Amino acid sequence: MPSFSPSTIVADDADTTGPDTHADATVSEGGRIRLLVLTDTSILSSGGSERFLRNLMARLPPERYRVVVVQLTDTTRAWSDTSLPDGIQHVQLRSLPIAAVYGLRGWLALRSLRRLVERGQFDIIQSQHEKSDLLNAFLPRTKGSVRISNRRDMGFNKSARLRFLFRFLNHRFDCVVAPAQPILSGLAREEDMQARRMLWIPNGVDTERFQPQPLSARRQTRLALGLAEDAIAFGCIASLTPVKRHCDLIEAFAQVHRQCPQARLLLVGDGPLREPITAQIEALGLSEAVRLLGSLPNVEGVLPALDAAVLVSSTEGMSNAVLEAMACGLPVVATGVGGNLQLVQHGISGLLVPAHEPAALAAALQHLIDEPLMRERMGASARARILREFSLDSMVHAFDRLYHRLLGRP
Repeated sequence: MPSFSPSTIVADDADTTGPDTHADATVSEGGRIRLLVLTDTSILSSGGSERFLRNLMARLPPERYRVVVVQLTDTTRAWSDTSLPDGIQHVQLRSLPIAAVYGLRGWLALRSLRRLVERGQFDIIQSQHEKSDLLNAFLPRTKGSVRISNRRDMGFNKSARLRFLFRFLNHRFDCVVAPAQPILSGLAREEDMQARRMLWIPNGVDTERFQPQPLSARRQTRLALGLAEDAIAFGCIASLTPVKRHCDLIEAFAQVHRQCPQARLLLVGDGPLREPITAQIEALGLSEAVRLLGSLPNVEGVLPALDAAVLVSSTEGMSNAVLEAMACGLPVVATGVGGNLQLVQHGISGLLVPAHEPAALAAALQHLIDEPLMRERMGASARARILREFSLDSMVHAFDRLYHRLLGRP
């Protein structure tokens, strides 16, 4: 089991530990880079931005990094419940739960983080998501340290007021990183972000963990999932939240199922819309054709059993779900938004459709059903592109180079 020690920072007056008695202070050992990561969500959850952070933190070389991750939420699951690589003793996980960054709780959180920064003497403070970015921006600067904002999506949760505020705060970051170029274009347009401060580092995928299965293993997996030999199985790996637009997918799949009764749809993920999604499935008479599998720790065991993957979000950064499906040799049907436009090459590795248009989505799904050779060709192209351009090693190496460049280290 990975050795990753969770603890909690209490954002109140009880936090009076001095710098000479704090056992968890990050000390520079042998020139290691001392990295503090702030994130709004629990990195133990199954979302794409959380998987990205786990992958990055786990693979930064422990002989060159000491890392503290502070998540602005409660730790809800044990590390034994997640699929993580071994050997991450160089990372400490902590929680600083706050509901909102404004008001008293936000001020207390900022004070606790200031004390942590003063004790830890971090070389780099990196944040992702809105609350973490705000706290990072307001933390005092220390000589020789750098600040990084890691923007993971198109900013669909940001209010107009918050976008306006970031116009005055973005200069406090030495670099803003994003996994998709449309995110950076949006920052330049809406938050007046300077091009010289921005950098594109695409997400990476573990191509050994996510890869096609041999035919015999694929048949066994399909049998375990209750898929018949002639079933055409589509899969959507996404949280059951409004932005993922499962309602459009189910409406489109209903049209497809009427023409192709052996079509099946597997939904992997959980979230607040589970009940209405279930109700929609039942209302359309799809209970036997659509299965909600919930959150799965071993999605790599399900993907190779599918015939194609689908993602119909109304907005998207750079989807790990799409990357992982492509790595497993699957063609992808996705909406033409955000990072999907960079990942899915229309007609080569999959099909792009407009967002909020179930009819166009149904036509794309039907096209894949009707053309099995095209599915195979697209899946092979998808796998080849991931190996060529989106490996996990390349992503980690890019961040490693960035950290050293910003610190002026070789």
